Amino acid sequence: MRILSFEHLPSTQVYLAEQIRQNTIALPICVVAKVQSAGVGSRGCAWEQVEEGLTFSFAMKIRTLPHDVPKQSWSVYFGFLFKESLDNARVWLKWPNDLYLGGDKIGGVMSQMMRDTLICGIGLNLRAERYGALGIVDKDALLQRFLARVQERIGWSEVLEAYRLEFKAHHHGFFHHGELKVPLRDAVILEDGGLQIGEQVYYGAR
Repeated sequence: MRILSFEHLPSTQVYLAEQIRQNTIALPICVVAKVQSAGVGSRGCAWEQVEEGLTFSFAMKIRTLPHDVPKQSWSVYFGFLFKESLDNARVWLKWPNDLYLGGDKIGGVMSQMMRDTLICGIGLNLRAERYGALGIVDKDALLQRFLARVQERIGWSEVLEAYRLEFKAHHHGFFHHGELKVPLRDAVILEDGGLQIGEQVYYGAR
């Protein structure tokens, strides 16, 4: 996958979406920004720039991705692949799209579909005074490992099985559903990546 690097972008996700909308960029592609001044997080929140981080978005035609991934679960799918690429036993994926190191949030994943294309953005804090952070790693090597995993086209069932095992060890705390904080303690991960708590089923925003 071709990698396009920038010293500064307001948002890798917005940049890619605009290029795809205008049909001015060839896919697949990954866009990396050393500094991102207006990053987009989950639920429409801003993703604030930290002292050192890895921020990137990549885009692929949906037909080139595993056909069995539920459309609402792309963030779970890519988030888990990225977590595995970190090769750090203390990092886990909080449903549906937050990366944690122990009890501290250190990153996030967001995905969106545009016609026949899927765009996924990931932000990871490596050094931060006000937020959780992983610590300094070789960013280029990490990105290459992750993109290689993406291009392996690993099936959803394999990712889901591994994620369910991890989820059992980390089903504490809560997740946001609109303005509500929903406890995870009685949650069960469904086959399509949804979260069932009692009679209620929740889905992340892709």
